[in-house]
Amino acid sequence: MAAAASQVVNKRYPELNVQVEPGAALVNMEKIRNDKADIGWSMTTVMADAQKGEGQFAGKATDKGLFVANFYPNVWQLVVPANSDIKSVKDLKGQPVALPARGNTSLAAGWEYLLKVNGMTLNDLGAKSYGPVSSNAEAVKNRQAMAAGWFTVVPASFVLDLGSAMPLRVLPVSDEEFAALRKLNSGFVRYTIKAGTYKDQGVTDAVQTFQSPTVLIASSNTSPEVIYKITKAIVEGRDEFGNVTSEMKGVKASDMAESLGMPYHPGAEKYYREAGLLKQ
Repeated sequence: MAAAASQVVNKRYPELNVQVEPGAALVNMEKIRNDKADIGWSMTTVMADAQKGEGQFAGKATDKGLFVANFYPNVWQLVVPANSDIKSVKDLKGQPVALPARGNTSLAAGWEYLLKVNGMTLNDLGAKSYGPVSSNAEAVKNRQAMAAGWFTVVPASFVLDLGSAMPLRVLPVSDEEFAALRKLNSGFVRYTIKAGTYKDQGVTDAVQTFQSPTVLIASSNTSPEVIYKITKAIVEGRDEFGNVTSEMKGVKASDMAESLGMPYHPGAEKYYREAGLLKQ
């Protein structure tokens, strides 16, 4: 997605010369906080934590990361073998679990928060293995772990891959759990995985879960004129992102302008107002 975004911007405004560097939601916010990046991908949950100085940003609150555009939902998907007795997060107590690497948003904003609202911590789980999503899936395949959970797009490649080896169950998130999650972090949004999405993986019904939208953010130190051009380029060139992820196919300009309560960068706000996407 980052490469596609840079191409979209550079094609329309070659003088900006947008370059891509490796990063992730937490890392990118940290770079912006430390004035080591002008723009970057992040998530609404990371923005909320950074602004309040909570979670991974405890003791280092920052308001430098500002909203530019909303791209697609990062959906929490926690899967277990369908033939297991695990039907809720609490059932994972003492069970071996495959987890994202430390520092990954899926661990900090996914696992740790979801365990917390259920009165648990990582210490309540059984044997834990940390690694990338591919190794997590392999661990469940090999019965070295009984669960794997990540924030990612729908359908998730790790669920499709794992479901080719065994029928799965996607653990739902109850209304009570979601309400508690929202108290921990205002960046969470309710999401329903549609019925039939994973029918070939053994999941026939719709599943209630939650998501943290993938957003483009920019430093408050970055020129409003530059961010205006970037915002204009990616919103008006949004159809090109559909070739990168199905989540972006048919996305509306109004969807990209939705900050979910996060503060806008002045350059982005200027474009959205001129385009009639924000109330004057």
